Amino acid sequence: MKISIHFEIRVNIVKDVEHADKSVSCAETKQALSVDFYEKMENEIEKLSHLRSLSTIENYRMALRSFREFQNSHPDDKVLDHALLKQYELWLRQRHVSLNTCSCYMRSLRSLATKIYGDDAKSWFKEVYTGCDTTDKRAIDESDIAKLRGLKLKQKSFMSMVRDLFLFSFYALGMPFVDLAFLRKSQIADGKITYYRQKTGQRITIPIEPCMQDIINRYQSDNRDYVFPLLKSGDTLQCQKAYRTMLNRYNHTLKVLGERAGVSRRLTSYVARHTWASIAYQSNVDLSVISKALGHTNPQHTPVYIQQINDNRVNEAVRKILTKIL
Repeated sequence: MKISIHFEIRVNIVKDVEHADKSVSCAETKQALSVDFYEKMENEIEKLSHLRSLSTIENYRMALRSFREFQNSHPDDKVLDHALLKQYELWLRQRHVSLNTCSCYMRSLRSLATKIYGDDAKSWFKEVYTGCDTTDKRAIDESDIAKLRGLKLKQKSFMSMVRDLFLFSFYALGMPFVDLAFLRKSQIADGKITYYRQKTGQRITIPIEPCMQDIINRYQSDNRDYVFPLLKSGDTLQCQKAYRTMLNRYNHTLKVLGERAGVSRRLTSYVARHTWASIAYQSNVDLSVISKALGHTNPQHTPVYIQQINDNRVNEAVRKILTKIL
């Protein structure tokens, strides 16, 4: 009987010790997250800066800045887990941050956290929104393009250059601003532009039409490697900083430009891209061709650019079939 009692007590003690060890281990892990979280995140962004596109790195930085601002207003919350992220999501929504921007921040933080802490970090983000919400139409109409082209602007002014770059982006199959800024003279040969998209690495070849050549000629210079005077040649870090500054200035000027021209929607660097895709689709260009022109690695991404189009061709097809049947 004594041996049996001694055995049962021993088993209980071992279980309690194991449970205590797990509690201590869990506490240490949470404490480690709160102490060096930002340092690890920033180091990870630095490591990825040579592997990811500038837009992705900027998303990482913006998400981290936003989360740091949130935690500064919640100094008592020291543990990064699903509960804190739900609070962060609520904080963003209370500040009228759009659902897609919230999702972008969460996906960026999740990507960084997973690289640092492993796949277990994904569970922290299961209760927050990381999808893609339907957005307002970003594309403008052909009449808006005509308004921009016809707008009288002071020659060689920054606004005049912004107008040229926006139109060039539209002419060049919706070339993203980051690829426009980093477009080099060496990527132009035999009447074509050949470049690799910063974001996806997809190879894009564009025939240079006269309207595009006119803009290229306008900014011709022997003093730089880039086609357009947006960035100065230098090391990668300097160019990245200069690009972020120029993107902000470009978008701000586009907003003013659109208002002055009486364009129906607010202009941003993405509008030229969406507009090209929308007009191409309305012009019966096949969706697979549009996807290739945009440099999408996944064709499923392409409908996002044209989902807001009023597709009259569908209505025409319905009438045609019903007329034939009835």
